[in-house]
Amino acid sequence: MITKEKIDRINFLAKKKKAEGLTGAEAEEQQALRAEYLEGVRASLKRQLDAIEIVDPNYEDSYTEEDKAHIAELTEKLGKEYAEKQKEVSITELGNPRKPQGEAGKQMIARMNESHAEMTGWALDKLELAPTDVVLDIGCGGGAALKRLSKRIDGGKLYGIDYSEVSVEASTNENRADIDSGKMEIHQGSVSDMPFEDAMFDAIITVESYYFWPDLEQDMKEVFRVLKPGGTFMLIAEMYMSDDLDEHHIEMAKKFELRNLTTDEFEALFEKTGFAQTKIHLRDGKYWICVEGKKAE
Repeated sequence: MITKEKIDRINFLAKKKKAEGLTGAEAEEQQALRAEYLEGVRASLKRQLDAIEIVDPNYEDSYTEEDKAHIAELTEKLGKEYAEKQKEVSITELGNPRKPQGEAGKQMIARMNESHAEMTGWALDKLELAPTDVVLDIGCGGGAALKRLSKRIDGGKLYGIDYSEVSVEASTNENRADIDSGKMEIHQGSVSDMPFEDAMFDAIITVESYYFWPDLEQDMKEVFRVLKPGGTFMLIAEMYMSDDLDEHHIEMAKKFELRNLTTDEFEALFEKTGFAQTKIHLRDGKYWICVEGKKAE
């Protein structure tokens, strides 16, 4: 139950965040309190709606056949949309977004290739590449980002790494021609210990994967290790923690235990890792974020 004390605490943390920033523990507390508050609001609205009688119980007597047909059509449409949404949630839960597995994992990856396409294109358009660059995708998933990057690489080479066997298989199938020609390699492994030489890549990207990295600070150092001097690391995600983050994303982050940093936390993380420059791009009307870190020459 949301008490006055909790609401006061939410307001206090919001003001402190804007004035001086929050500690890690305070950020977690703020997220938990906001989720609890939103759940309380939703429950209250549901109780109010349940108490309202929207139509006369004998509405059928006053509706024309055309009205009834329209209502039946709308009801069927909404039912299908709801069922499809529930199916998507079930596939995500069964497929395990942390480490895709099984048939549900394959379906989830295929769906993500489509659902993340617009965001990935928006971010990668900002990535400066030469045709001869060597590029790595960490958490390559279904291989769609690698396929998009392949159109910009001619004479260079592409690498993907993912610790899910299902993802490695999906990326391989998606990019079979490039793999057979030697233009691309897909590896199974962890971001924490990548099988690549120091300073090997001109550019490194990761799309929707940092949420699950085992040890973010150490894993960032591993990314830094394999990046060439002057190279760019680009982190792409469909959400970041902010005061206006909607209920859906808050619930998803909580449900799937997604790490979710603020823009200030991203800047601090990239600076601590050793990047000489950090740029943050946000998409208007979305919660998308693209963070670019430039390694010194």
